[in-house]
Amino acid sequence: MTQPGAADAPDRQHDQAAQADDASLVPAAEFTVREFARTAAGSHRSTLDLEAYEREPLDDATLELVDFLARLERSTMAQLRSVLVTPTHKDARITAFLVTWAYEKYWIADALEAVLHAHPGYEAAESRGPGRLAALSRSLADRFEPIRESVVANLIGEDVVAVHTTTGVVDEWTTRAAFEALRDATSNDEFRTMLERLLGVKERHGAFFAAQTRDRLRRSPKAAKLTRKRLNRQHWPLGAIDEDPQLAARFFETLLPDATIAAIDARIEAYPGLAGLGLLRRAKSGQPAIARAGEALGRSAADVRNRIR
Repeated sequence: MTQPGAADAPDRQHDQAAQADDASLVPAAEFTVREFARTAAGSHRSTLDLEAYEREPLDDATLELVDFLARLERSTMAQLRSVLVTPTHKDARITAFLVTWAYEKYWIADALEAVLHAHPGYEAAESRGPGRLAALSRSLADRFEPIRESVVANLIGEDVVAVHTTTGVVDEWTTRAAFEALRDATSNDEFRTMLERLLGVKERHGAFFAAQTRDRLRRSPKAAKLTRKRLNRQHWPLGAIDEDPQLAARFFETLLPDATIAAIDARIEAYPGLAGLGLLRRAKSGQPAIARAGEALGRSAADVRNRIR
């Protein structure tokens, strides 16, 4: 992961820092979505040596984190459902990317789940199921969120696209760092090889989101202001709000040490209008989260008020 400069640099330096941080990425206009879709990575099952885990199984603590990451990757479809009812879907290029992105993340989750299934003694969290309150909150939010987002985002207009691309890049940087931490910690060669392959898939996801974010926040101070507000209300990583808080805390403690958190936060804050957010630092500190359904209602009212002003 690229090591950024200090997060407290003056505002006038943020655009320069973002440009330097993304120097290895192609400009947004030059990312070839057609090529990305043509070469999309499907199932990884044929590349996996699952028998290797019979000889050298992963410990339960690692499997729990693999399980957690698999569910985060699976949560993409719920995110996509809300995004594609907004003005973002009017941009054919972004829509084509997002559909392919969701397809690749589905198969990333499938590869992680294959590793879990290769350990028959491990009970996946999905089979244990959420508690009753968590299940009710999830059901209400899943029904309400796309409707809320459609109404509010269409009032806001094109600037909401920057919110979606920035949310995407923050989440990609976060989950990528977690994959890298698992890779670096394991002594299992097969597991390391699989994670390297999955990181290669995720690299293009981060490249597209980062380039789009850089360009859109530069062009529109209004988009940067809106993005800042939305990021402050988001839970990280995406999908973690549906998980056991203790497991989410262990995800941060085990896979995202303070130095990694600081580096990712600095990359985020290098973009125009995003200085001083401390998103992942606050997420790791476990600040209390409002229930999803109630939070969505509050966001609707706030966004509409901001739009009227």
